[in-house]
Amino acid sequence: MPEDQFWVGVHGVIASVGKILVLRRAPGMPYQPGAWDLPGGHLAVGESFEECLTREIAEETGLSVAIESLLGIHNSAGPYLQAIYRCRLDGPAQDIRLRPYEHIEARWIAPSQLGDLELIPYLDGIMLRGMLDFVGDKRH
Repeated sequence: MPEDQFWVGVHGVIASVGKILVLRRAPGMPYQPGAWDLPGGHLAVGESFEECLTREIAEETGLSVAIESLLGIHNSAGPYLQAIYRCRLDGPAQDIRLRPYEHIEARWIAPSQLGDLELIPYLDGIMLRGMLDFVGDKRH
């Protein structure tokens, strides 16, 4: 039996003072336009998960981050899985610079506020699995 093709997404939970960064997908995006997502993207051939994540976050937001730890792997319905990493800003706070064809808005919000937003499906899944529970920790 031939193997099906699948995609690997690498996403960062960038936590700062009890909030995380979420990005709203542009209307022209082919998958889930207008939904809120974590920064990140698809793994390229020959790239490590960490290289992918720091590249994607820099491209999508202009931010520099330090990756702290792997929070887990989320297997979505369909040919897609996401590696979710805990991140922090690397250095002083910076202005977020979005690419308008990819994302149209950025917000720092408490995880408890995510239920008020239209989320990309995997983000609901990682919330239910408790991958965002660390954000309330006083150290973040």
